Amino acid sequence: MEKTYEPEPAINYQIPKPDGSKRSIMAFSIPDAALANVVLKRTRDRNTKRLSPSSYAYHPDKNVFDAVLALQEYDHDGKLFAVQIDFEKYFDNIPSWYLDAKINDAKKISLTPHERYVFDRFMHHRSAEPKAYNAGKFARRYKGTPQGSSVSLLLANLANHDLDVKLASTAGKFVRFADDVVALCSSYDQAQRIEECFVGHCRASGLVLNGEKSPGIAIISDETQELRTYPHVDYLGYRISDAGLSMPEKTISRMKTRASRLINLYLIQYLNVGYNKSRASIHPKQYDWDLLGLIYELRRSLYGGLSEADLHGFIFDGKKLPKMKGLMGFYCLLDDPEALRELDGWLLSTVRRAMKKRQQILQRSYGAKCPLPTNRELALGEWIDPTAWRGGDSPETRMPSFIRGWRAARKHFYTFGLEQVQAPSYGAYTDVADLFDY
Repeated sequence: MEKTYEPEPAINYQIPKPDGSKRSIMAFSIPDAALANVVLKRTRDRNTKRLSPSSYAYHPDKNVFDAVLALQEYDHDGKLFAVQIDFEKYFDNIPSWYLDAKINDAKKISLTPHERYVFDRFMHHRSAEPKAYNAGKFARRYKGTPQGSSVSLLLANLANHDLDVKLASTAGKFVRFADDVVALCSSYDQAQRIEECFVGHCRASGLVLNGEKSPGIAIISDETQELRTYPHVDYLGYRISDAGLSMPEKTISRMKTRASRLINLYLIQYLNVGYNKSRASIHPKQYDWDLLGLIYELRRSLYGGLSEADLHGFIFDGKKLPKMKGLMGFYCLLDDPEALRELDGWLLSTVRRAMKKRQQILQRSYGAKCPLPTNRELALGEWIDPTAWRGGDSPETRMPSFIRGWRAARKHFYTFGLEQVQAPSYGAYTDVADLFDY
């Protein structure tokens, strides 16, 4: 068979990252994406036993939960040292010569000639940003892996396979999820050997360490030690410490940002570009379509499509839930829910303030009114007059709760384990705070 396959040029979307930079995501045509999925599945199934067991993003039977639990369960002897290293734009900067060497190394991976050819074509595909795409101004890839294509999973894993082998030969425990690597050990000598594994791997592969985002060696302790000391390790959206698993401040802040955008979009933004008076209640205690829409959207994000009745029936009556999903499903491992209680209070207050601003805009510009619920009325769903509802079943008007979602997820975890908790797939994973959208 002739090797004539060439993927159609991909659309290069530049996705903003929290630090102000952008992530390049490639959108391939449906046939090319389907081929990539088939090739990935076949090659991964054939090579699973050859991949590092500490590489959690690529094994079909492992996920984020396994990586977090592996770190939490590390039984250290004496002091706990952590080594955290970040690669500079890992997916964008993996040298092609290094990837070429890896996919052609039969000692590292088993590929058919045609699979190897498909990987090569994706490694050197063409792309253009949306504005340049119709003009046919395509650039060809000469380094890195195409994020957005499933072939990137195996290519990026191969690029760090030698590092995994070296880390596995040292004492301690390490986990890797894509390019996010954390290693734990019990002595400074071990930590130095682990750090040298990273430095040596960069020399051999052409990868570059990100000095600004690489804390390096630190002691994990609540008390100041002779070296750089941190009270915890933050990894994949969780905070790991002797006190258990909690939520990092950065993740909390980004959750608030996402929720604030939804609140503004539903309650404020459209009022500035035009308004249909029939959409808002004329009198307090009648329903407000936009507030109701916001509540349903927040509930979808937090509970993954489960209803308040589903959660209540499971928590109090023992009724079985379908697969646990959503943001709170992801945080079923949390030991300390205090941050969630604070988030609940913040959410109620933020929505109430937005409703006051909404009322001001409606009265000033349109002579209309909307409900002005208290925190209690929002929390209990008592902001709506049931007699004002026309149609089928009454809507669920309670503001969704981080704590309520966590209680259901936690009980589900203890009752059924993690098998029925839906973790984010690698394709959805960039930063775990992005889970507000999954």
